[in-house]
Amino acid sequence: MAGVRHTVGLTQAEIARKLGMDRTTVIDIEAGRNTAVNRFVGLFNRMGYDLIAVPRGASVTVEAGGEGEPVP
Repeated sequence: MAGVRHTVGLTQAEIARKLGMDRTTVIDIEAGRNTAVNRFVGLFNRMGYDLIAVPRGASVTVEAGGEGEPVP
């Protein structure tokens, strides 16, 4: 998240204000210490999916990888 935040030129405080959370929460998320976010991502990973962030308006093509059968 920090890389995206830097790309769009926002500080941790600005992101926190826009999301209605404390700056320390943004710090924890960027450091991978937010258990709710980690559980959410982990749940999808265990079901065979990766969550990705894509810039709005981008065109994305996803092809099946070679790591076993895709989960419906």
